[in-house]
Amino acid sequence: MQTCIQRSASLGRNTPPGFILPEAPRLSAARFDGPCVSRHVHQYFEIVYIEAGEGMHGIEDHSVPTSEGDVFLIAPGEMHDTSCLKGACKWVVAFGADALNPSHTDAITFVMPTDELLLLAFFRPLGIETEHFCVPVIDRPRWIERFHLLERELHAQRLGYEDAARSLLVLLLTDVARLAFNQEHSPILPSRLLLTQIFRYIDAHFRDPISLREVATNVGHASAYLTDLVRRETGRTVLEWIVERRMTEARYLLRETNQTIQQIAEVVGYGHTGHFIKQFKRLHGMTPSAWRSPQPKEQERKILL
Repeated sequence: MQTCIQRSASLGRNTPPGFILPEAPRLSAARFDGPCVSRHVHQYFEIVYIEAGEGMHGIEDHSVPTSEGDVFLIAPGEMHDTSCLKGACKWVVAFGADALNPSHTDAITFVMPTDELLLLAFFRPLGIETEHFCVPVIDRPRWIERFHLLERELHAQRLGYEDAARSLLVLLLTDVARLAFNQEHSPILPSRLLLTQIFRYIDAHFRDPISLREVATNVGHASAYLTDLVRRETGRTVLEWIVERRMTEARYLLRETNQTIQQIAEVVGYGHTGHFIKQFKRLHGMTPSAWRSPQPKEQERKILL
């Protein structure tokens, strides 16, 4: 089977009902051989590995035949359909960018250099049009062993499990990158360079009351042009990305510090605590205080393919 990879066309906003992504690290691994779901979009990265069996995997507007050893990479916002994989045994690893580094948001895929692991794994070089790739038979036992190890680390949560799980994820993504790319460097589109400027400005100024106009002025383009570019290339607006960066920082502070909700709201750029709490609840399904409270383990790994 030809070695190839699917690239995300956009980044979406809606996490499907029933999916709870663990907070520390934001990472989940599970093996499935039961019912699957129809067309859906989610706001996290996903690796789907076919351990055994066959079927069809829908990606955006077309379907791809699958067989043992196939790997699919689903980027945030990418529509896919696993309802025709009922006869296949598969592993699913779902993660946010902050599973690799707590300071990362999903915008990291637009600002990292082209030889960085996550960008290589989920965004194909120009000219590659196919959708998946196949792990060589000799390597499949190693892949399956890593999936099992990752699942056990996340389930047992023994001392150092976060670092161990992150290391296993990096190993998986390293294997993915080696399969997906047979060239040392991939082309950089001009739009990607502009996105890099935009997201770096957001990262440096998200604590301030910045607006679309300020971002546009800083990168030297009209607000309307930025609005169209960012929405087309990422599926979100500039303001939504500002909120995303603030929420990533808020989750980190909630998890790692004893600061009050009011203090955190001020640190991440909200002048009114009530507005911060409302935004946080809208995006996470719970208040910052509830998110900070320990969640039962059985709720952490509920996953939707």
